[in-house]
Amino acid sequence: MRYCIIILTHLIAFTSFGQIKDRRAKLEIKGRVNEISVAPDEKIWLVNAMGNAYYTESIHSNWHHKKPFFKSKDDFDNPHFDRISFFNKDTAILTGYISVSQSEYKKNGFYSTQDGGQTWKLLDYGGDSWIYDVFVDKRGYAWMGGSSGDIYFSKDYGQNWEKLNSPYNSSSRIHSIFMLNTNEGISGALENYIYYTKNNWKSSKKIPTPFDQKKYENEGGYSDNRIEKIIQWDNYIVVNQSGNIFYTDANEINWRKFSVKIIDFELDQDSKKLLAITDSLNIVSLSTPTKFYNISNEPLKQFPLDIQVVNQSLYIISHNYEIYKVESKGVSRVIPYTTDIKIRKPLLVKQSKKIKWGIEGNQIYLAEGHKDEWYRENVVDFEISDFELINDSTAILWDGVNNNYIYSLNDHNAAIYFPNNPLTDFLTSPIKSFSIFSGSQGCYHSVEHEVNYKRINDSIFTTSTFSAIHYPDKEPDTTFENQVNIHLLFRTLSTINRNPTAIPTLRDFQISSADKKNYLALVDEKLKSKETDFFSVKKKVNKEFYYSVLSMLDTLNSSIIEKILNKHEGGWSTTSNWFTIQIINQINDTLNIGRNYYISTLPWNLPWVYHYKGLNFNCYDIAFSRFINSCIPDDFMDKEVFDNSFLILEIADYLYNQPKK
Repeated sequence: MRYCIIILTHLIAFTSFGQIKDRRAKLEIKGRVNEISVAPDEKIWLVNAMGNAYYTESIHSNWHHKKPFFKSKDDFDNPHFDRISFFNKDTAILTGYISVSQSEYKKNGFYSTQDGGQTWKLLDYGGDSWIYDVFVDKRGYAWMGGSSGDIYFSKDYGQNWEKLNSPYNSSSRIHSIFMLNTNEGISGALENYIYYTKNNWKSSKKIPTPFDQKKYENEGGYSDNRIEKIIQWDNYIVVNQSGNIFYTDANEINWRKFSVKIIDFELDQDSKKLLAITDSLNIVSLSTPTKFYNISNEPLKQFPLDIQVVNQSLYIISHNYEIYKVESKGVSRVIPYTTDIKIRKPLLVKQSKKIKWGIEGNQIYLAEGHKDEWYRENVVDFEISDFELINDSTAILWDGVNNNYIYSLNDHNAAIYFPNNPLTDFLTSPIKSFSIFSGSQGCYHSVEHEVNYKRINDSIFTTSTFSAIHYPDKEPDTTFENQVNIHLLFRTLSTINRNPTAIPTLRDFQISSADKKNYLALVDEKLKSKETDFFSVKKKVNKEFYYSVLSMLDTLNSSIIEKILNKHEGGWSTTSNWFTIQIINQINDTLNIGRNYYISTLPWNLPWVYHYKGLNFNCYDIAFSRFINSCIPDDFMDKEVFDNSFLILEIADYLYNQPKK
């Protein structure tokens, strides 16, 4: 099967060939989307947490923002939409966290349409729940449930509802429901429960979950061993429990893993095949739990947010809200665009002599002269965080993570770019001063530490004070008398200039016996305090394993250091942290060096991100980190990361978190 990337940009954006400029705006989705909703006529809808609704007639059509069909005082008063469930192309219900009356806190509402979404009517289903899942069929039957634990049933396309005899309550909370017919079905809850029924929930029977059968350990941070999704596929039951996917024979419950590791699945009701996405983001079709074949030749570009099967086609929405359609004739991948509005001014804009360039996300825009009439030049497969113009037709793009790319309007292609002697201009003038900052800011705190060094002669930088600002009060400066060698800093920067992105080996860190002793003390301290990273994949710590890591260091694969230093944070926080350096030369050129993070930084604050004259690059030079460590007092923020014991701990965490073979 071929893999078609249908973004259309490549067809109409190349103005050098005299083609029409692509002036479609990227659809602005305001609010979190949880699911993709596809009607039987393949009209696609997206609804979100802000009460917004967006739709397109088909995957290749123009998108529209549906005019709000509810009254609201402000965005905080909007209903929370989760999904649209279609009985047929005209009739559907919209559910989520919805009140019939805005004056009441009770969540008893849902919306109904009988004209394909042109108009919506707010109705009361008689309960009070955040609806987590809905199952509907072509005959007009519907089942839904959520935070109250109740199951509600309709047999007239959602116009009237009755409460069934649910085995769940507001503590267990039903989270997924699947019905084979009007009587037989299965459901799962957030609190490690699975029940099935043979009489439409007049009665039900509990079956053991994968967690009950000890098929996995809860190491992913889940506190409730939740049933994310459950379906019945032929004679099998398939479940996603806390991110772990298993199947079992429906008549004899013994949970097993599939022959291929999958991260999401959906049943094709027509072909009775199970469509799934693997951990490598390939799309597969399973006829049995052990027999499968790849549907596409290439993996998805992003992790799936939600999937749905309609007319034997698999629809996927990714985390960056791109839409995929997987069908027998190929795979379509589209970005939702609209002609209802113009392209707004991009977040990053730079002017060359004849053309204005704009960047937002992975989109490259152009505008002629000094006008703001933007059109799309191209879409690349990475997010662009900064860029520098070389001339009218060439730019260097920085992905904000690891790589620079050179992009040309001549061939409309982004190719990896390696900076060549990027600090030469800066180093032609002597360094006169530098400053080091380390800070943290969150909802209830703001802290920054600062030291400043000035040149006093041809060989020495000196400082005399250490500033610490703690919001709302500024602590008095404390004495910190220190001198560092000018030539050492110059030599270090010169080495970086010659090979700016060189990766150190483990030997370069010069791990000593004292480092190993400090590492063991660090492990003991963390075990004693039971300290864990909230975003860590693994929660339980094996003391014997962490102690044994020291014996592995001499035989460690060299690629592991590079993987550790290029590790990205797995979480996000309202607190932001930074460690930055500003180096100024005699002609007042400024070299900015820094590292930003949310939860935790990496050993020796590597890699540093260098920014000079519009160019960015990662630097892994351990000598520079050692120099910075020599410039800061012991109580400076993040001082502890400039230590090999922290490096060994990161190595141990990496090895411990590797999948068990």
